[in-house]
Amino acid sequence: MLAIIRRAGTGQIVEIGPTRNWIKLGAADADGQLGVVEMELGPGFAGPPQHRHQHVDHVWYLLSGRVNVVVDADRTELLPGDFAFVPRGSAHTFANLGTEPARLLQVDTPRTLDGYFTELSAAFPAGTPVDPRVVADIQRRHDTIPIDLRH
Repeated sequence: MLAIIRRAGTGQIVEIGPTRNWIKLGAADADGQLGVVEMELGPGFAGPPQHRHQHVDHVWYLLSGRVNVVVDADRTELLPGDFAFVPRGSAHTFANLGTEPARLLQVDTPRTLDGYFTELSAAFPAGTPVDPRVVADIQRRHDTIPIDLRH
């Protein structure tokens, strides 16, 4: 494994509907054990259908904007500098219900989800409306178990 430095605004760009994501560290970079994605969530982004992972823990750190998160039954609004840990098995989702973009840093371990982001990008190029049912089908292929399609 090699050391990696990626400057601001760099990394593999993956656009999904109203989001732009920079994969800072993907499966090939860290033997599939650690993933880092910087997400720019467009205003009004409803988020993915609520879901859980069997093998992935998330760490979320809000860089800017406001993001509403749901973890199990708890709803919280993250503000810049706020941090959340979402352990595998926890039902969760997130959304930017505000009128300004939000930037969220997501760290995944001990597996990565960059394949998930790439497949979503192919299904929903930039600006394309996102269909939660199609998202749920893609989720199932990437250690992501949809909970509720009415999200």
